[in-house]
Amino acid sequence: MKNSRDERYRPAVSFFLSYKTIIIFILLFPVLNFAQLSYLETNDLRFVYFGVIHEYLVPHAARSFENAISFHKKLFDYTPNEKITVFFHDFKDYGNAGATCLPRNRINSAIAPFGFTYETMPASERMSSIFNHELVHIAALDEASSSDKFFRSLFLGKVVPSEENPLTMLYSYLTVPRMYSPRWYHEGIAVFMETWMAGGYGRALGSYDEMVFRTLVKENKPIYDMIGLESEGTKVDFQVGVNSYLYGTRFFSYMALKEGPMKLIEWVKRLDGSNAYFANNQ
Repeated sequence: MKNSRDERYRPAVSFFLSYKTIIIFILLFPVLNFAQLSYLETNDLRFVYFGVIHEYLVPHAARSFENAISFHKKLFDYTPNEKITVFFHDFKDYGNAGATCLPRNRINSAIAPFGFTYETMPASERMSSIFNHELVHIAALDEASSSDKFFRSLFLGKVVPSEENPLTMLYSYLTVPRMYSPRWYHEGIAVFMETWMAGGYGRALGSYDEMVFRTLVKENKPIYDMIGLESEGTKVDFQVGVNSYLYGTRFFSYMALKEGPMKLIEWVKRLDGSNAYFANNQ
């Protein structure tokens, strides 16, 4: 049996709820209007951003992308087989970006200025630095030998590993083997290249990593080997992944000094005749 008092107040409640809905919609309408996704496309780029709010920065960011991809194409002998999607957003209070090639080539980029508290990033122009760095990841991850291309055609693309089917790890390795190189390897070459492309202004020639390693030696602290870095080294990180950047940058800078920068590039390339596993690629 329904409560008569509930029935009596139902019209008032309905009116109040509809009234609140209208007010909220009116207040949020400008945001909803401005938050429509827009995109810009070039031969290599699909640039997705939030409409009017961010379009002032899109021409500069797109030019930075085109400059970087043009440089990496020549240096790594890399030709993207699909457009690289860049998602441009302002969800964070500090600049950051990330890249992946699974299942598609894409970059997520925050547009805020970099944060410099406990940071190693020099204050260079951030759009150029972001794309110089992140497109190294795309080239190093996605570049494919003939065997990689064969398995990509066989499996209808690059395979994303799944917990439900462990065999997908093998299929994924066959289609994009360099995805399974350690993080210090990928961050090391990306930081090295961002510094090279900025004329020597960057983390590879910064003072932060020098301070870290001199302190480790002075205080007789352990310097991790490759296995230790991926286990204990990640556990003691006070920032996510910073040891991978520090160790990778240090290693690539040392190898560039000892063997020359072009030797590093040849090591990272995934062309016919190279080995799938990075450590076997001499």
